[in-house]
Amino acid sequence: MSAFIRTKISVCALLVLTGCAHLGLLRPNRLKQLNPRVANLVNELARVDHPNEDIVGRLFAHGGLAHAKRGDDGVMRARIHVPPNQFIWEPAIIVMPQSGELELEFHNEDQALHMAFLPSNGERVLLNLPSHDAGRARIQLDEPGLYWFGCPVGNHAGRGMLGLVMVRGNVPEEARLDRPKQERP
Repeated sequence: MSAFIRTKISVCALLVLTGCAHLGLLRPNRLKQLNPRVANLVNELARVDHPNEDIVGRLFAHGGLAHAKRGDDGVMRARIHVPPNQFIWEPAIIVMPQSGELELEFHNEDQALHMAFLPSNGERVLLNLPSHDAGRARIQLDEPGLYWFGCPVGNHAGRGMLGLVMVRGNVPEEARLDRPKQERP
């Protein structure tokens, strides 16, 4: 093969690697941004319906995602931290493989008082989180879906302290929305 053809192939390969959005992620300056929390989120977004995918991806890219682990007693558990001076939940998204009971352990490492306002079968659970303290809340989520939680103190939710519990599973046919795909701006 001539040097001209090798050069032409190299230039084409370089253009493909730098021009393609997905392959562009392989550049070293991009790889360092994909910490394990963000990588978990990117992998999970493919399983979220289209209208919610954009919202979830935008709101929770910084807090990351974790999967609840089932204990020997059948209760699923996850830990959430409030890092100092950031007004986020870490992780911001908890994925349950199926409906059931979920115990969340919160650790407030911030200097401010926070609260977790959590969904639980139509009712809400409120957990007080004083500065540099921890607490646990047990909630029951019996249906697949997206369940939002947040901090009702001041404007903390507006500053980023929103979270989501994604409950996996099959939604009964009668509960599914019959709507056409919506165009997104």
